Amino acid sequence: MIRLPMKAGISAGAMAAMLACPAVAAAQDTATTAAGTSNVIIVTARNKEESLQDVPLAITAFGEEQIDRLGLQELDDVARFTPGFSFEDFSGGFAIPVIRGQAQTRVTALETNVSTFYDGIYIPRSWAVDIGTTNLQRVEIVKGPQSARYGRNAFAGAINYVPRKAVMDGDISGKIEGTAGIDERFDLGGFLNVSLNDRMAVFASVNTSEYDGSWENAHPFADLAIDGPSTTGNVGGWDNTSVYLSAVVEPVDGLIFDFSYNYSDNSNEARASRYIGEASGGILDPGQITATDNGLRAITNCGAVRNGNRPFICGNFPDPAETTLNDPRGFATQAETDIFRASVAYEFSDGLTLSYVFGLIDGTVDIATSGEPDPINCGTLVTAFGGLCNFQVTPVGDISYDSHELRLTFDSGAISGAIGGFYSTGEDNNTFTSVNIAPITSAADFFPFNGNTAPGTPGALNILLGDERIETEATAIFGELLWTSGDGMTRFGVEGRYSETEITSTDNRRALGATNPLSATFKEFTPRITVERDLNQDVLGYVTVARGAKAGGFNATARNAADRVFDPETNWTYEAGLKGTLADGRVVFNAAVYYTDWTDIQINSADFDPANPTNPNVPTITRNLGNAELYGIELSANVLVTDQISIDATFSHTEGTYADGTFDSRFSRGAPGATVPCDDIVCNANGDISGNEIERSTPTQASGGIQWEGDISSNASAFIRADASWQAAFFADAANLGVIPERFLMNGSAGVTFNDTISVRLWARNLLDKKYTSNAFAVLLPFGNTYGQFYGERRSAGVTASVAF
Repeated sequence: MIRLPMKAGISAGAMAAMLACPAVAAAQDTATTAAGTSNVIIVTARNKEESLQDVPLAITAFGEEQIDRLGLQELDDVARFTPGFSFEDFSGGFAIPVIRGQAQTRVTALETNVSTFYDGIYIPRSWAVDIGTTNLQRVEIVKGPQSARYGRNAFAGAINYVPRKAVMDGDISGKIEGTAGIDERFDLGGFLNVSLNDRMAVFASVNTSEYDGSWENAHPFADLAIDGPSTTGNVGGWDNTSVYLSAVVEPVDGLIFDFSYNYSDNSNEARASRYIGEASGGILDPGQITATDNGLRAITNCGAVRNGNRPFICGNFPDPAETTLNDPRGFATQAETDIFRASVAYEFSDGLTLSYVFGLIDGTVDIATSGEPDPINCGTLVTAFGGLCNFQVTPVGDISYDSHELRLTFDSGAISGAIGGFYSTGEDNNTFTSVNIAPITSAADFFPFNGNTAPGTPGALNILLGDERIETEATAIFGELLWTSGDGMTRFGVEGRYSETEITSTDNRRALGATNPLSATFKEFTPRITVERDLNQDVLGYVTVARGAKAGGFNATARNAADRVFDPETNWTYEAGLKGTLADGRVVFNAAVYYTDWTDIQINSADFDPANPTNPNVPTITRNLGNAELYGIELSANVLVTDQISIDATFSHTEGTYADGTFDSRFSRGAPGATVPCDDIVCNANGDISGNEIERSTPTQASGGIQWEGDISSNASAFIRADASWQAAFFADAANLGVIPERFLMNGSAGVTFNDTISVRLWARNLLDKKYTSNAFAVLLPFGNTYGQFYGERRSAGVTASVAF
């Protein structure tokens, strides 16, 4: 079996450095701050404003200035500078944020192991979680189980998007900002805050962004205009618009009403990618591939020979070429989302506040991705239909969820805490269609996808694979208590949430689907215990124990009734950390070590056919089939070397392996009369993945930055910044065969501000223009495997100018 080098020695060395020299070893909760500014970062991860260094949680936070200067546009940018966090979106439909190596095995799951919130409102589907950074005051990545505080599916942690809010400052202020860059990048937006007194304020912003993408598309019809969503010109572009409104009213002292509304219209092109199909025509060795293959056919090179082919990729995925090859008829997320939030809070007295929050999120989505190894000639993926081009058109549908939370918070000095209740209902409609159409031979072959069909297209073959309505009703009660010692140096906290989540799934494809839906109620208690101690006035130490839970679900097509419901997956995480500031606040450091016991992992598995137990030609369902153990370290630091120069760094390492007795049956399924794909040499023929590393998440990552900032005249200031990030190689599959190589990237930015009003900033992302594989997944089927290989963005650069008033 192929193995990546384990980094236990690195982890142990970093631990020793952290304990021996906390002034320079820093950790998981850091956020970069500019030289000459305060190192104090305010977060709201515990439903109140407090300094990041006072929170006994593992948090990474980025404010407005850090978002701009680090060039953070999407969650994959945030992940580069967040220890213990990674993110890839696989062309938008199945976004997968991963915290501390707890990658979900099911790429197609619409719910992830990490909960995402916008202004405190839960975003229930993976296609909506990567909202970008426009108009944000802050992004917070909260690591470790957060189910006790946030509830549903905060299994490994949570992402908090904190938007700008109306400010009651008795003034009128605003900003207009524009960006122009290479590859037809153009942004325009601005905001206005109106507050004529200290009792009411209104805030509004509008932003648009257009981009052609950084990868040249080698498809011969890439530049033809298509009526409808498509990938025209380069690959990876977008055309996005957002509108945000906020209002705050305090009619009397202590009573605050807060309203906000966010509308986003996102039209994203396909990500640059390559699909590698299991070889056809008896190619057993990459050396046998000729120029006529154009490098598009499989370079599968290991495993048992079946039908004259090797089924797996072992070792590094092929390096990206200078261009990508994408069918321009495919596209990524086309979504419109509305998020409305209304809250009221009344402070009865010092330390006693009652609050109510209402949330509503509505959205529609349409995605059509091509998984063809040869998007020009087609037919290597779905050979049974005579050379048609295959598109996986999913998710297509809509969501509508509302939520209500009532919370009473109290603080009597020695004892503080909160109690409350939560209720939410929602409906999710989703279809999954395999659309198969002829290759493009002329502009006449272009057509608009319409939902999940290709109407009026000659030779089109549409196969409805899924048409499901999911209804959710979630109820929870929660509470927390914090005891503080008389000297204020020691605190002991307990949190707990009891939740009942009823999920009803209706399969609209079946005759009995509407009258016999699947329904189950999942009940969970998720506690957290925290002990924290101020080692001195500048250093905090803490220990936490917490349980995380992710909801179960349904297998509507399962042959056995017992397999139609799969259970929640859970974990217990044990964590110890240090946080501190030194040298009069010029040094900020954070550090943590953790151990996670992950149980009942939801793993894709072959359905069991009672009538023919050895039949390999069965669909894939989800079962709770395994456990895993993870442990790691996270470090980060920020140092103001001088009043003008700052440096910052992060490091994390996670060891995550499947426990004994964990099996993935996809590696033990062969077509009728053929050998199973694993040969007991590169992988186990019985699907045993015990001891293997958890896939699709880098075990080790690091970043560093240096910045100079200072006055260049009496009315002007300037800055210049350089950043670098690195992540180690990692596996694409649970058998630990295919490897995503390591990568090293650099960003740069520089800017000048005049009279605190006019600013101009030059920036470059992926400054060295590295061509790299960002992530990959494997679709393992008895009749042939397919690998999806996704590329990171190429170099982008531009200038951003703004006028504040």
